Amino acid sequence: MAYKCIVFDLDGTIYFGSQPAFMADEIIKKARQIAKYVFFITNNSARTRRQIYEKLSSMDLEISPAEIINSGYAVAKYLSDNNYNEVYAISTDSLKQELRSVGIDPFSKTPEAVVVAYTPDFKLDDLTELLNIKKKEDYKLIIANRERFYPGAGGRLLPGAGPVVSAVENVLNKTTDFIVGKPNPLMLQTITYGLNLKPQEICVIGDSFESDIKMAQGYGADSILITSKPVDGCRCVEKLADIAELIQ
Repeated sequence: MAYKCIVFDLDGTIYFGSQPAFMADEIIKKARQIAKYVFFITNNSARTRRQIYEKLSSMDLEISPAEIINSGYAVAKYLSDNNYNEVYAISTDSLKQELRSVGIDPFSKTPEAVVVAYTPDFKLDDLTELLNIKKKEDYKLIIANRERFYPGAGGRLLPGAGPVVSAVENVLNKTTDFIVGKPNPLMLQTITYGLNLKPQEICVIGDSFESDIKMAQGYGADSILITSKPVDGCRCVEKLADIAELIQ
């Protein structure tokens, strides 16, 4: 099929840890030849978009900062668009920086929302303040994503945001009110806003059926799953390099 927009996942698709996937640069260049728009979406909220851009640049991948959206940026935009001014964030400093950039206090003692995202140095002590602050009576629990794990270098799996979210839900005795990141189609809506694209003109390429492919399906976009275990009803390839023959 011909596409006007191709959207790549990053972790486990374009790179693994600090190493680019085989032929990643060539596949990105081919995507640019056939599509007017090329974007990169990640549920990684631990870094700012600028930091992600710098990581990609260090791999000699030609990507513009404007082509990148991560769940941290999406969280900040969602909160800002919905008039949240005070939140309590369990997250990395990078996400807190994103929140401050849109005028949101991430350390409020009377928050309208509790925000949870991937936090690699998370510990039980982080829940102490959360338990004792005076949250608004109708406060919301808003999370970047609840992915259980993500692929690291050498195929090693690493814990994702999901375990942190589960701990927060347990200690607050509250279920999540809103998930901003994949598989929520909001991520695609955010990156394609104003581009006058029809869903069927978009193809999402990723390594996770639960996040990448379900996001595409929820938006009505096409998708390609990179996996060694084919999924019924889903176009699948074993590696990124195999996509060269599918996008045109």
